[in-house]
Amino acid sequence: MTKIVRFKIDEKSLFYGCKNDFTKGHTATVSTPINQSSDPEKWHKDILGMIDTEARIDPSTLPEMLIHKCQANSKSENIIQDVFIFDKIMVDGKKIDSNCQFIMYIKKETAEFIKNSKGKMVENTHLGRLKLHYPTSFPYKADGFNIDNEAILKEILNLNKNYAYIVRGFEYNCDNKSLNVITSIIGPFNALLSTVFRVAKGTGKKLRTDFNAVTIEELMMNCLKDDNEDFDVPDIFSTRNKSSRYNGKKGEDFIFDLLVAENKDPYHTSVDYPSSPYDMEYVTTEGKKIYVEVKSTQGERLYFRMSKYEYNFMNEYKDQYELYVVTNVKDDFPTFKILHYDDIIKLKKEVITYEFSNK
Repeated sequence: MTKIVRFKIDEKSLFYGCKNDFTKGHTATVSTPINQSSDPEKWHKDILGMIDTEARIDPSTLPEMLIHKCQANSKSENIIQDVFIFDKIMVDGKKIDSNCQFIMYIKKETAEFIKNSKGKMVENTHLGRLKLHYPTSFPYKADGFNIDNEAILKEILNLNKNYAYIVRGFEYNCDNKSLNVITSIIGPFNALLSTVFRVAKGTGKKLRTDFNAVTIEELMMNCLKDDNEDFDVPDIFSTRNKSSRYNGKKGEDFIFDLLVAENKDPYHTSVDYPSSPYDMEYVTTEGKKIYVEVKSTQGERLYFRMSKYEYNFMNEYKDQYELYVVTNVKDDFPTFKILHYDDIIKLKKEVITYEFSNK
């Protein structure tokens, strides 16, 4: 049986294709603390599982310059405890066509005292802390290595059809020694970071979930400045009332539970990333990633609206796209229909006029 080591990373640590519109900070932290808590039960034991695999390289066997590069950009003394260099990279189960390598390493803080913001030496409360690092930029092409993390991230952007994405975690296949990068699309290229993350320091949720659907659609469309195609689907963002939002959530929850019951192990993308152009995703047993959009209605008629942003995405991923239309959504037993790209484009399509209101 194939052994696979799976581990998650911090929610605001590795993303690509976004535009940083914050006045300061909020770049990718490109690391995940492993033993941040004093309680070992809260440690990132999934990451520590990598140490027992053949992916681990003993730092003492690596060139001194490579280890020095891993240690750079740290505010305190540290040692590189474990290094992982991957030659075979996958993205959501699809192989990357690149001869570059991707590096990660575990760094351990060793300084007993550090300077605080006032320049005074104080006790380092993080002494002994372990962090897994996966820098967005790490070129090292010497000593037989061809490490280039940014080249890999750019290739992932290309495979994701130039949509901005976030890395949620990794899977390491111990048999074929491949690293699978698990991603979710969070918006068009140059999607604003302010539509994904909120201003927050320290531990706790960093994701921006306070936008409503209309605001998200408008912000995402403002990013699509290079889209000059003349679609029949209008740029319309109708104000959704409380009932519509309730129906949408009820429909999504219904389909999510359905996918769970079918053992598809879905991820409810839009819950964490409202800026995503789809609602859920799952990977088939054949390794194909499927993007799921859910539309809901109270009546029996098969009817739904699709924004230009959603329409663009459907066209990009027509072979990996499923639309679940939930009808009678308020009933105890709603009904649903699964539509694929060919089904959708055959439906009658109406251009709806803009809506005007003083509220």
